[in-house]
Amino acid sequence: MIRSLFEGFFLGLTVAIIIGPAMIALIQTSIKYGIRHGVYLALGIFSSDLTIVVGSYFGAIQIITNPTNHLVIGIAGGCILLLFGFGTLVRKVQETETVEAIHIITVKKRGFFPYFFKGYFLNLANPSIWFFWITTVVAINSSYGGDKREVASFFIGTLFMVLMTDILKSVLADKIRTAISPQVKVWINRIVGILFLIIGLFIIGSSIAEFFYGISLIDRQLTG
Repeated sequence: MIRSLFEGFFLGLTVAIIIGPAMIALIQTSIKYGIRHGVYLALGIFSSDLTIVVGSYFGAIQIITNPTNHLVIGIAGGCILLLFGFGTLVRKVQETETVEAIHIITVKKRGFFPYFFKGYFLNLANPSIWFFWITTVVAINSSYGGDKREVASFFIGTLFMVLMTDILKSVLADKIRTAISPQVKVWINRIVGILFLIIGLFIIGSSIAEFFYGISLIDRQLTG
């Protein structure tokens, strides 16, 4: 379980450095209304991620019922993550591109609940978030052979890392905003793309090794 936890940290760090609507909203909220409201927003984003992950997991249990399904779904999920990685690597950033204001969900009152639910629904409103988490949950569940403890440990690590880095973004919002230039975005895209490629290859490799050779890339001795 310890190794799966740290593997989850790796995915969480990859997700955390993606520049998307949630990250921009965190930065803008923290700068305009203070760190506390940025943290409220981060908690809402974390809760929506948790909702999707838990829902996807129980759906995956219904799909993955035998080793053949483990193999097929693991390879398919890994390939989708490879596409994520390749797409991120080749994504072009306009030289004049800046961090624009987000007005998807407006909040009239300050406080915990308004900003918590803004973060929650802002994240849920992004279709790519659903696609990413559903794909990842199914693929990871396959690569771990449906082991509930390993899968739970992995996503605890992933979501914990996402939450901690989102809170850090709130604290460092002003510095992050000034640092996000088109050149920085290009390098972030490259790093994220490479990390997704590594994760996708790991999922495919672990699924193939377990199905054909009975070898798990997870060190079971570490899980007790």
